[in-house]
Amino acid sequence: MEKENMKNMNQLLRSCLVWIIASIIIFSTIILVIFWFTNIFHDAIMTELQIKNGTNFFDVWQRPSVRVQYKIHLFNYTNVDDFENNRAKKLKIEDIGPYIYRETLQRVNPIFHKNGTISYQEVRSYQWEGGRSDEEILVVPNFLLFAAMAYLRDYTFVYHITLTTILLGLRAKRFLKLSAGEYLWGYDDELFNYGKPFISMKQHIPFDKFGLLALKSGLSNDRFTINTGEMDMDKLGIIERFNGMESRNVWGDEECDKITGTDGSLFPPRLVRDPNATLHIYLKEMCRTVPLKFHSHASAQGIPTQRYVLEDDIFTASETKNYCFCEKSEDDDKKVSKKSGLCPPMGVFNASACNFGMPTLTSFPHFYQGDKSLIEQFDGLKPQKELHESFIDLHPHLGVPIGGHSRIQLNLEARKAAGVPYFGNMKDGMILPLMWMEASIENIPEPVHNLLSHAYYTVNIIDQTFKWGSIISLILSIATLYHLLRKKQLDDHIVLHRNTSGQNPLL
Repeated sequence: MEKENMKNMNQLLRSCLVWIIASIIIFSTIILVIFWFTNIFHDAIMTELQIKNGTNFFDVWQRPSVRVQYKIHLFNYTNVDDFENNRAKKLKIEDIGPYIYRETLQRVNPIFHKNGTISYQEVRSYQWEGGRSDEEILVVPNFLLFAAMAYLRDYTFVYHITLTTILLGLRAKRFLKLSAGEYLWGYDDELFNYGKPFISMKQHIPFDKFGLLALKSGLSNDRFTINTGEMDMDKLGIIERFNGMESRNVWGDEECDKITGTDGSLFPPRLVRDPNATLHIYLKEMCRTVPLKFHSHASAQGIPTQRYVLEDDIFTASETKNYCFCEKSEDDDKKVSKKSGLCPPMGVFNASACNFGMPTLTSFPHFYQGDKSLIEQFDGLKPQKELHESFIDLHPHLGVPIGGHSRIQLNLEARKAAGVPYFGNMKDGMILPLMWMEASIENIPEPVHNLLSHAYYTVNIIDQTFKWGSIISLILSIATLYHLLRKKQLDDHIVLHRNTSGQNPLL
């Protein structure tokens, strides 16, 4: 009787052990499928990045603790007198900088919409942080003088005479002596005061003093509407509308006017995990979208990253690429070629249509990747890949920038207006470098750095532990189950053999 009880107990324990191991096999299989063949784990983490009111991430998104650093370089024209008096054939320019400023950004007046989007405005301020003193005096092109000539060149001769009369009264000069800070953020100019009422009839001018970067500081009148990711994480941060519009109506072309991409501060994490995917940033200052291509794996702030770069020909318009950004010819509003003279040289993007009609053009610093003729017009330009290319390093799990350098140069096109004697020895269409700036992320606060580190290393450890742990657990469980079932089969065979042997004498 006692042996029979022990036998039943062993059978019960063995059955329980089999069911436990079978459960482990099922659980391991589920974990294996989840971590190897789905994105459920990563998606669960990414939901914390949704822009929801009352969450910690929403507070960080509204008032980013990571402040972008701007290193600004201005071009000082050192031989203006010699050039204007025919003692020098080329203008000589000197790259002066950097003037280092730290940006403070706030996203204000948020409005949540039922379709999973949020609208907001931006407030930016800049504080000088180091580098060269922005009080030093430089010789720089009179931007407003050249802008006035470019603005009125296509008007009738009466306007040209009026402009000439005003310029004579103001004793306007082609080049000015200004401090770096004045040229960047604003200086008093009588020509600007004269022209502001006329320009304001067509477009609102949101600054009282003209400066190259005056438009960037203060509360922006523009309103972004972006996807919060609440309904679709694949659209997190994607711009849905700009000032209520899905298209800017600037370039006269549906493709070029389309508003796509993010503002560059956040990208859909799942898109970042795909090296073959192209990321897009919408630059409101240029009224266009620029693509970013995956380049390589890198590191920033001690964290592995994925590096994306701007294509070398991003600022080039030609018959085969970006021709819709060129000025349209009168006889053909669908296609523009360089033969028409309306496309700028290679490596330069004409952003005039996006900036109150002012003759502003953008490029890489020192006309890097630009036409050689741009560089040969001046003494002092030295384009270098290491100093003047642009790239961005993204956190591979969160899709946020944690490194990289965005470098863009602002240029002025000198356009001659007939009958206005203020052009000097410059050639019509000459492109004058004004400044270039490098935006980068430095000095990430320790709490944010720790969070970024955990979001990579801790998540990777958990991910790899569950991935390989599920495989090892599955293999061991199957082996153990096989061993138990095999042992049970052998025991049953032995018992059957004994019973059969005991019956033989009776037979």
